[in-house]
Amino acid sequence: MANMDYPGPCFACSAIEGCAGGVDRQQAVQSYCKGLELELSAWKARLYDVLVADGAREAEDSIALLKSTMRELEATAERLRNECPSSLSGEEKTIGAGLERLRVHYTKALSVISPGWFGG
Repeated sequence: MANMDYPGPCFACSAIEGCAGGVDRQQAVQSYCKGLELELSAWKARLYDVLVADGAREAEDSIALLKSTMRELEATAERLRNECPSSLSGEEKTIGAGLERLRVHYTKALSVISPGWFGG
């Protein structure tokens, strides 16, 4: 499962920004996107757990925000794969903010869902 304290799929994007060659940069971006994809897959599993849990109706607002944030992050990852930018500093801030929104709304959803679904 996703580590809720983990800031994102890479610790520093300097590897991408430091790549002079197009092939090296493309490989670094693809590696970054793969990490993001793995992180989003873990979040999708968590989102599914919330969707099927008792009390999901009470968490509808948080669930809707989780879904929209997930779509935004997936679209960003797809765009990065296609464009292969020379710098990810702006995208990294957007992705970090999106992952933070996932953490916040996931926690809000859990606060209204029956604890029996999560070992409580």
